[in-house]
Amino acid sequence: MLETLDAIIATAAVALGLSLIVQAIQQIIKQWLDLKSNYMRFQLLAMFNTSQSMSSSDRDAGLRRITKMVGEVDDKARKIVDQIEEATKSFGYKDLELIETISVDDMKSLAKSLPMFAKAKEEWKHVEKDIDTWLLFTQRAFQELYQRRMKLWSFIVSAIVVIMLNANLLEVYGEFAMNKPVRDAAVALAEKFVAMPRDSILVKERTGSKDTAYVVSKPDSIIVKEIQKSLSDVQQIAASKTFQVFRWTKASIAKLYGDRWYFIWPKAILGWLAMTLLVSLGAPFWYDLLKTLMGLKNYLKK
Repeated sequence: MLETLDAIIATAAVALGLSLIVQAIQQIIKQWLDLKSNYMRFQLLAMFNTSQSMSSSDRDAGLRRITKMVGEVDDKARKIVDQIEEATKSFGYKDLELIETISVDDMKSLAKSLPMFAKAKEEWKHVEKDIDTWLLFTQRAFQELYQRRMKLWSFIVSAIVVIMLNANLLEVYGEFAMNKPVRDAAVALAEKFVAMPRDSILVKERTGSKDTAYVVSKPDSIIVKEIQKSLSDVQQIAASKTFQVFRWTKASIAKLYGDRWYFIWPKAILGWLAMTLLVSLGAPFWYDLLKTLMGLKNYLKK
């Protein structure tokens, strides 16, 4: 029973290691493309836009496809958002993420202080009404849009990492079940992971949503550096000649293009897809599961 549990722990350790790699890549992509700022910009442009009428049903459906309406936004909305973005920089924020949790009153104070409303009192009244009516919904819509997109990014990046490393779940578990030295090496990796402080390897977005399991208030650049440090063990194992769990070899490539390829490919795709789904669950999930499994193992040893 302990051998089976060790195989499960070893597989979970691989999933955690891959999740950490995906997590680091996501942070780099977010920082490179400035995704959070762009998604918030789309929502604010929709909120302040007056070139087309928007009913409450439009907004409740998610403000339609925000990315499609950016070209239809009027110049006034663009100017407001540009000045808000400039104003938020004085708070020490790189982008517009401040708006994610700002209160209605604070948002009105921020918008009213913009240079364009210094003398345009009538225009300000319309903007004030927009903030009163739509700000809370805009924040919720942003969070929903951002979380959906991050889940999609997570799945895509997970699939790329899994295929590049040939992390086939069926083969990974089979290797651990049959090969004790490899299994022991992965269990040792699991022990190192759970011995690390949780906040040294896991990242959860700052967000106004209530489903955040863990919060780290650090700049993306610092987060990426910390994650990269924690990946040293994973990188060493992946490069080891004795550890054949996630790596492409001549044998594995030949197997895919052998005489029975029509049986091998569906099994390989199934294994990659299964590992992708597991990895996309995220590092926090696998860290907590590993903690639980290690605790169960220690209990069964007594």
